[in-house]
Amino acid sequence: MQPKANALKSCHSDLMGFCTAFNPDLQQEVADNIDRALFGKAPMLCTIDAAYGEGSATQWLIPQLHNMCVTVGVKTKLDDVQLMQLAAMIRKEFGYLKATEVMLFLWRFKAGHYGELYGAVDPVRIMRALRGKFSEERAKHIELHEYMEHEREREQWAKEAATSEQIEEIKRKFNNK
Repeated sequence: MQPKANALKSCHSDLMGFCTAFNPDLQQEVADNIDRALFGKAPMLCTIDAAYGEGSATQWLIPQLHNMCVTVGVKTKLDDVQLMQLAAMIRKEFGYLKATEVMLFLWRFKAGHYGELYGAVDPVRIMRALRGKFSEERAKHIELHEYMEHEREREQWAKEAATSEQIEEIKRKFNNK
Protein backbone atom coordinates (compact mmCIF):
# COMPACT_ATOMS: atom_id res chain seq x y z
CA MET A 1 0.00 0.00 0.00
CA GLN A 2 1.28 3.44 -0.90
CA PRO A 3 2.33 5.86 1.89
CA LYS A 4 -0.58 8.26 1.22
CA ALA A 5 -3.05 5.38 1.45
CA ASN A 6 -1.52 4.37 4.79
CA ALA A 7 -1.78 7.94 6.03
CA LEU A 8 -5.43 8.08 4.94
CA LYS A 9 -6.20 4.85 6.79
CA SER A 10 -4.53 6.21 9.91
CA CYS A 11 -6.90 9.22 9.79
CA HIS A 12 -10.03 7.29 8.81
CA SER A 13 -9.71 3.58 9.55
CA ASP A 14 -12.43 2.55 7.13
CA LEU A 15 -14.39 3.85 4.15
CA MET A 16 -17.42 4.63 6.31
CA GLY A 17 -15.31 6.93 8.50
CA PHE A 18 -13.94 8.67 5.44
CA CYS A 19 -17.43 9.05 3.91
CA THR A 20 -18.72 10.50 7.17
CA ALA A 21 -15.87 13.02 7.36
CA PHE A 22 -16.16 13.96 3.67
CA ASN A 23 -19.95 13.96 3.39
CA PRO A 24 -21.89 16.14 0.91
CA ASP A 25 -22.73 18.69 3.61
CA LEU A 26 -19.04 19.68 3.53
CA GLN A 27 -19.29 20.93 -0.08
CA GLN A 28 -20.16 24.51 0.90
CA GLU A 29 -17.27 24.71 3.37
CA VAL A 30 -14.94 23.39 0.67
CA ALA A 31 -16.24 26.00 -1.79
CA ASP A 32 -15.52 28.73 0.76
CA ASN A 33 -11.78 27.93 0.71
CA ILE A 34 -10.62 27.10 -2.81
CA ASP A 35 -6.92 27.11 -1.87
CA ARG A 36 -7.53 24.48 0.79
CA ALA A 37 -9.64 22.44 -1.66
CA LEU A 38 -6.86 22.43 -4.24
CA PHE A 39 -3.74 22.41 -2.07
CA GLY A 40 -4.90 20.83 1.20
CA LYS A 41 -4.21 17.31 2.37
CA ALA A 42 -7.42 15.66 1.14
CA PRO A 43 -6.76 12.38 -0.68
CA MET A 44 -7.02 11.88 -4.41
CA LEU A 45 -9.70 9.51 -5.68
CA CYS A 46 -7.03 6.96 -6.61
CA THR A 47 -5.69 7.13 -3.04
CA ILE A 48 -9.15 6.39 -1.64
CA ASP A 49 -9.20 3.22 -3.76
CA ALA A 50 -5.67 2.31 -2.67
CA ALA A 51 -6.58 2.73 1.00
CA TYR A 52 -9.99 1.06 1.11
CA GLY A 53 -10.10 -1.13 -1.97
CA GLU A 54 -10.95 -0.79 -5.64
CA GLY A 55 -14.33 0.88 -6.08
CA SER A 56 -14.20 2.78 -2.78
CA ALA A 57 -13.88 6.17 -4.46
CA THR A 58 -16.88 5.31 -6.61
CA GLN A 59 -18.86 4.44 -3.48
CA TRP A 60 -17.86 7.77 -1.92
CA LEU A 61 -18.86 9.64 -5.09
CA ILE A 62 -22.40 8.24 -5.24
CA PRO A 63 -23.84 10.27 -2.29
CA GLN A 64 -21.93 13.33 -3.50
CA LEU A 65 -23.58 13.02 -6.92
CA HIS A 66 -26.96 12.15 -5.42
CA ASN A 67 -26.80 15.37 -3.40
CA MET A 68 -26.10 17.31 -6.58
CA CYS A 69 -28.98 15.62 -8.41
CA VAL A 70 -31.44 16.42 -5.63
CA THR A 71 -30.26 20.02 -5.42
CA VAL A 72 -30.37 21.04 -9.10
CA GLY A 73 -34.16 20.85 -9.17
CA VAL A 74 -34.82 19.05 -12.42
CA LYS A 75 -37.75 16.71 -13.03
CA THR A 76 -35.76 13.61 -14.02
CA LYS A 77 -33.01 12.51 -11.62
CA LEU A 78 -30.37 9.86 -12.20
CA ASP A 79 -31.37 6.35 -11.21
CA ASP A 80 -29.07 4.10 -9.17
CA VAL A 81 -27.42 2.55 -12.23
CA GLN A 82 -26.76 5.98 -13.79
CA LEU A 83 -25.36 7.28 -10.48
CA MET A 84 -23.01 4.29 -10.27
CA GLN A 85 -21.92 4.71 -13.89
CA LEU A 86 -21.31 8.46 -13.51
CA ALA A 87 -19.35 7.91 -10.29
CA ALA A 88 -17.24 5.22 -12.01
CA MET A 89 -16.59 7.52 -14.99
CA ILE A 90 -15.45 10.35 -12.72
CA ARG A 91 -13.16 7.98 -10.80
CA LYS A 92 -11.65 6.59 -14.00
CA GLU A 93 -11.25 9.89 -15.85
CA PHE A 94 -10.30 12.08 -12.88
CA GLY A 95 -8.61 9.78 -10.37
CA TYR A 96 -5.96 12.47 -9.81
CA LEU A 97 -8.49 14.91 -8.33
CA LYS A 98 -8.67 15.30 -4.58
CA ALA A 99 -11.95 14.56 -2.85
CA THR A 100 -12.21 18.25 -2.02
CA GLU A 101 -11.73 19.21 -5.67
CA VAL A 102 -14.65 16.99 -6.66
CA MET A 103 -16.72 18.53 -3.86
CA LEU A 104 -15.78 22.00 -5.08
CA PHE A 105 -16.83 21.09 -8.61
CA LEU A 106 -20.18 19.69 -7.46
CA TRP A 107 -20.90 22.77 -5.34
CA ARG A 108 -20.06 25.05 -8.22
CA PHE A 109 -22.13 22.91 -10.61
CA LYS A 110 -25.12 23.19 -8.26
CA ALA A 111 -24.53 26.94 -8.06
CA GLY A 112 -24.86 27.24 -11.84
CA HIS A 113 -21.23 27.99 -12.71
CA TYR A 114 -21.23 25.45 -15.52
CA GLY A 115 -24.59 26.03 -17.15
CA GLU A 116 -28.01 24.61 -16.50
CA LEU A 117 -29.63 21.23 -16.75
CA TYR A 118 -32.92 21.21 -18.62
CA GLY A 119 -35.48 18.65 -17.47
CA ALA A 120 -33.03 15.88 -16.59
CA VAL A 121 -29.63 15.39 -15.00
CA ASP A 122 -27.27 14.74 -17.90
CA PRO A 123 -24.10 12.75 -17.11
CA VAL A 124 -22.47 13.89 -20.36
CA ARG A 125 -23.03 17.55 -19.46
CA ILE A 126 -21.54 16.92 -16.00
CA MET A 127 -18.47 15.18 -17.46
CA ARG A 128 -18.07 17.93 -20.06
CA ALA A 129 -18.18 20.62 -17.35
CA LEU A 130 -15.65 18.72 -15.24
CA ARG A 131 -13.32 18.17 -18.20
CA GLY A 132 -13.79 21.68 -19.58
CA LYS A 133 -14.48 24.76 -17.53
CA PHE A 134 -13.69 23.28 -14.10
CA SER A 135 -10.38 21.84 -15.29
CA GLU A 136 -9.48 25.19 -16.87
CA GLU A 137 -10.33 27.08 -13.67
CA ARG A 138 -8.34 24.56 -11.65
CA ALA A 139 -5.31 24.87 -13.93
CA LYS A 140 -5.40 28.69 -13.75
CA HIS A 141 -5.67 28.61 -9.96
CA ILE A 142 -2.75 26.17 -9.69
CA GLU A 143 -0.67 28.31 -12.07
CA LEU A 144 -1.41 31.44 -10.02
CA HIS A 145 -0.57 29.59 -6.80
CA GLU A 146 2.76 28.39 -8.23
CA TYR A 147 3.56 31.90 -9.43
CA MET A 148 2.84 33.33 -5.97
CA GLU A 149 5.00 30.61 -4.37
CA HIS A 150 7.81 31.44 -6.78
CA GLU A 151 7.51 35.14 -5.91
CA ARG A 152 7.63 34.37 -2.16
CA GLU A 153 10.73 32.24 -2.70
CA ARG A 154 12.35 34.99 -4.78
CA GLU A 155 11.62 37.59 -2.10
CA GLN A 156 13.01 35.28 0.59
CA TRP A 157 16.11 34.66 -1.50
CA ALA A 158 16.54 38.43 -1.98
CA LYS A 159 16.36 38.93 1.80
CA GLU A 160 18.87 36.17 2.40
CA ALA A 161 21.17 37.51 -0.31
CA ALA A 162 21.16 40.91 1.38
CA THR A 163 22.01 39.21 4.65
CA SER A 164 24.87 37.32 2.98
CA GLU A 165 26.23 40.59 1.59
CA GLN A 166 26.14 42.08 5.05
CA ILE A 167 28.03 39.07 6.42
CA GLU A 168 30.68 39.46 3.73
CA GLU A 169 31.04 43.13 4.63
CA ILE A 170 31.55 42.22 8.29
CA LYS A 171 34.17 39.62 7.29
CA ARG A 172 36.04 42.20 5.21
CA LYS A 173 36.04 44.68 8.08
CA PHE A 174 37.20 41.99 10.52
CA ASN A 175 40.04 40.87 8.19
CA ASN A 176 41.24 44.45 7.69
CA LYS A 177 41.91 44.93 11.43
